[in-house]
Amino acid sequence: MSNGLTWKIRNAAAGFKKTRATFYLDLASTMEASRSEAVTKLLSKYATRYKNETIGVLSRHWLERIQHTGTFAESIRGTVPKEDLAVLAASESAGDLRLGLQKLGETLLVLKTCSSEIMKMLISAFLVVAILHLYIAMQTWMVMPKLEAAMHGKVDFNQLGKGAFLMTGAHFVANWWWVWVAFVVLLIGWTIWALKNYTGKARKWLDRHVLPFQIARDFNGAAFFSTLSTITAPHAGGNVVQLNTALMQLHRNAYPWLRWQIEMILENLNARPNAKGEIFDTGIVNKRTYYRILDISDYAAVPEMLAEIGKLILKNSPDEIKSRATFVRVILMAISLTMMLAIYFGQYALTDAFKAAVQLKALSH
Repeated sequence: MSNGLTWKIRNAAAGFKKTRATFYLDLASTMEASRSEAVTKLLSKYATRYKNETIGVLSRHWLERIQHTGTFAESIRGTVPKEDLAVLAASESAGDLRLGLQKLGETLLVLKTCSSEIMKMLISAFLVVAILHLYIAMQTWMVMPKLEAAMHGKVDFNQLGKGAFLMTGAHFVANWWWVWVAFVVLLIGWTIWALKNYTGKARKWLDRHVLPFQIARDFNGAAFFSTLSTITAPHAGGNVVQLNTALMQLHRNAYPWLRWQIEMILENLNARPNAKGEIFDTGIVNKRTYYRILDISDYAAVPEMLAEIGKLILKNSPDEIKSRATFVRVILMAISLTMMLAIYFGQYALTDAFKAAVQLKALSH
């Protein structure tokens, strides 16, 4: 959020983030029904009807800001995610704010479905991993000490063969668990930061091969093409925003990863001004989607190509991300179950080795 906002505005903006898609669509619908009404008059209605609710608080703030900024897009800056501003600013400057609101709302609803699938995947992954760690903790601090106490003084641990590995592992976990916890916390923290911020030498490899980065790339790529297609779509009066201009508008409000991708696209566009689909060969989408872009660009002009790509990606992204999320859940469950079974049967092997060692010791006496 921008500096200078009151706590009340910040709090309202935080709540509005989740519902803004519905608001954009509602506002676009109202503008369609009352084409002669200025957006300020429509916002005044929201401010009056929802005085102490989130949208009422923000509408009053936006009305005050419009008096200084002169545009709706600039009035909402700081109260909505930056990526919304490029679409609304481009549409408003082209004289068709309604179209921008409608397309943005539709895009956000689809992306919300994608986000929901990603969130389900993260929650289920957390639960599976948590259960695995709880199981290992129980074995380390409850089960193995009892087994070790029962064996102490009755058998040489070297006689336990492979079963001794389980006991050694329990000792290692008991002594070094904090290192693992610190590593996991740092890895999760870095990954969350890196998804939108890391653009180093390894980023392209991560986007191609590491699942969290693949999912983030597909999600952010879908948002990018949908936004770009909305900006370059023909607006009221036949106004069209050129691709280079649209990319610069997106660049201005982009986070580091998207800004990095846009810069590569702009470099390709400058190097090959007449190219179409080829300029998006930067890793912003997976190979299959990139080949779709090439195929569409063979028979469509740039605005039509982007519009078709935007529709295609929004149509397919929820299913593709859901498929990847399901794959993650299955893999994590398989790994966790395998480890738990290995520990479970390892205990049987350890117990049998102990019994055999005791019997051998009794026979030797």
